[in-house]
Amino acid sequence: MEKKTHVIVASLILSILLWLSVSMNGEYTVNMKVPLRISDLPVNVALAAPIPRAVLVRVRGTGWQLASSYLSSTSSINLDIQDFDKRKFVFTGSDLGYSLDLGSAAQVLGFTPDTIVVMLDKTISKRVPIVSRVAIQPRKGFMIVGAPVLRPDSVTVSGALRLLVNLDSWYTQERQFKNAMNEIDMTLPLSDTLAGITRLGARSVRFSADVEQIAEDTYKNIPIRVVNNVDSVKVLLLPPTVDVTLRGGLQIMAQVTSDSISALADYLQLVRSASGYFSPNVRIPDDLQVISIQPDSVQFVIRK
Repeated sequence: MEKKTHVIVASLILSILLWLSVSMNGEYTVNMKVPLRISDLPVNVALAAPIPRAVLVRVRGTGWQLASSYLSSTSSINLDIQDFDKRKFVFTGSDLGYSLDLGSAAQVLGFTPDTIVVMLDKTISKRVPIVSRVAIQPRKGFMIVGAPVLRPDSVTVSGALRLLVNLDSWYTQERQFKNAMNEIDMTLPLSDTLAGITRLGARSVRFSADVEQIAEDTYKNIPIRVVNNVDSVKVLLLPPTVDVTLRGGLQIMAQVTSDSISALADYLQLVRSASGYFSPNVRIPDDLQVISIQPDSVQFVIRK
């Protein structure tokens, strides 16, 4: 029984080898994706527009030839640019064929695209601010405290003059957080929109945002202070105090006292008022919101 099994396996292997030999000697037409490369550019020259990373090459050949092309590590189209003082180069199908190395004798039938335009320009570098594209949706009852922080907050970009002359910022990749209720601290990749034609001084930044539970409190009898009283006259305020309701993160609100809040009346604005009323200018610690001021309109009398 064991001898019979060996005979069956040997026959199967022989059949496969025979089929493979016949198939590989047959002729086929296929499309191959071949990397497109440009000879090393000088440090003072850069691509001014994207070019395809690969070209679709239609080739015909035997199975052995096509297999050799697929497996060859040298299969590529290498565009050789001689005159770097020029700003535009057009490579036609014949140029691509001349620059193509398939690693086999397969016949080239055509290219897609059949024309490659290479634009060059002088290289410059500039540092631009980084703009976050992180969307945070806090859970109900929570809020973002303060502005999110990026470290570093700018990046050096190197590339062609015509690309960078009007560049005023660089974006991060998009991220979204829903029902956030804790601090967010993460490494955030920068956008690769111009990958291949620009160089970045950093590939990622550190992103952090403080998300805390919302707290509210009312601080009563905050005295209104008159400022810019250039005439040194008596200003009577009715009433002389206001109640201020604030909202903020739980940790920050826990540190707030009435002394942290000030209410101001600008004398120079009062003397120009015809109504005899004004709205106090309330100053509060950073990262807090004023929910209400009571009363929101205060009467005043200037006695000269």
